[in-house]
Amino acid sequence: MSDHITEALRGILEEDLDLALGDVSRDSKLIDDLGLDSVAFAIGVVAIEERLGVKLSERELFESKTVGDLEDLIRSKAGTPA
Repeated sequence: MSDHITEALRGILEEDLDLALGDVSRDSKLIDDLGLDSVAFAIGVVAIEERLGVKLSERELFESKTVGDLEDLIRSKAGTPA
């Protein structure tokens, strides 16, 4: 399933965080697999708020272990069903 949140999140990962999306899935671990660090988390928080209007703390983002966890968190904050 592809929708606005999925597409926006993919855009953030690719454009804002300079990740190649070829190997990124919902199960990709943000830190272990994608190598995100504290700077990337800060950039991600800003990009998510700007593109999706969803406010996340860096802590909430850090507590999301996988891309799927992050997408689910964004959906819950946006009031959009999975």
